[in-house]
This record gives sequence, C-alpha cells and structure tokens, in this order.
Amino acid sequence: MARFLTTHQIAGLLGVSERTVANWIDRGHLDAFRTPGGHRRVSPGGLREFLYKRNIPVPEEVSEDMRILIVEDDPLVAQTLRGYLIGDNPNYDVTAIQDGVSALIHIGNQKPHVVLLDILMPGMDGLEVCRKIRANKDLDAVHVIFVTGYADLDSETIMRDTGAAEVLRKPVKGVDLRDAVARALAERFGVRG
Repeated sequence: MARFLTTHQIAGLLGVSERTVANWIDRGHLDAFRTPGGHRRVSPGGLREFLYKRNIPVPEEVSEDMRILIVEDDPLVAQTLRGYLIGDNPNYDVTAIQDGVSALIHIGNQKPHVVLLDILMPGMDGLEVCRKIRANKDLDAVHVIFVTGYADLDSETIMRDTGAAEVLRKPVKGVDLRDAVARALAERFGVRG
C-alpha cells in the first residue's frame, strides 16, 4: 500500500469524483496535507478513520485487520465466538487464548483492539486480567468486553468497575457479540453513536 493516497486514488477506491474527495478535504472532514506543488495527500489511516466515522465500508486496499482476542478456557465456546465474528467480517483477525497469563503476554505484544474476556479461567481470572490491562497506560485503547455465564447485577458492576466497556451474558447471541464488538471498534476509532 502507498504511504499516501492521492485524491484520484481515493476517488477510484470509493467510486466518487476527485472533486468530492477534494471537498471532503477542504471542509476538514478528511485529514490531508498538500505537497509543495499543491497536491492533496491522505494517509491510509486517515482515510480509514474518515470511513469508520461515517460507517462507509473500507476498501480492502486500505483496510487494517481489526485485532480481537478471545480469552476463554472452553475451546468450544471460544470457537463459537470466533465463528460469530469471522463469519461476519473477514477483516477481523481473531485469536483465542485459554488462560489469563498467556493472554496478558499476547496483549502486551499484539495490542488487540478488543479483548473478549471470560471470568473463570485457570491461573488468573478475567477480573485480574482486566485490572492488569487497565493498569498499563500503553493499553488504554484496548476495549475489554466480558463474556461470562456469571453476570448478575452485582458482578456486572464489579466487571465494569475493573474497566470493562461491556458485559455480555452466556450464552451470547452472535448478533449481540457482533454489535458489542462493532461499538467497541467505533469508539476506538472515534465514532460517536
């Protein structure tokens, strides 16, 4: 992928005119800079952000895989959650890990956009994993969603207090999981509902 995109390239990717792209830039909707010759240039990340904010599909040429980590000790549940996500969006890079310690190592190295976290796991429970994520300022942008069978009003409050964006109760429906992940990604990329 090019380091920067021209208005002509963006117009071709999105099926709009170059003038439309130039207007988006001139009105401050799409971040860009001008070359010494006066030509507009847009970073792929800037284009993605513009498209995410407007719920416009991102062309494959500029898409970035959304990294999602499932931390679930039951392989069947993890496989089901992964299936819900992958089937809906091929740009989701979904990894499943079965314990909290391995999850923290992965999170530190890969910095996923969203972590789907179970509560009861061997070694380190989900609450402690969430606390450790929130204690690390480098991971502020990581959105945590608890997916658990142990969610009552009191435990849901505790999960949110540890820093979870949302709590989903098992058995979770595919549509509910996809919606929660979409909300987390929208918030991550600056979209306001």
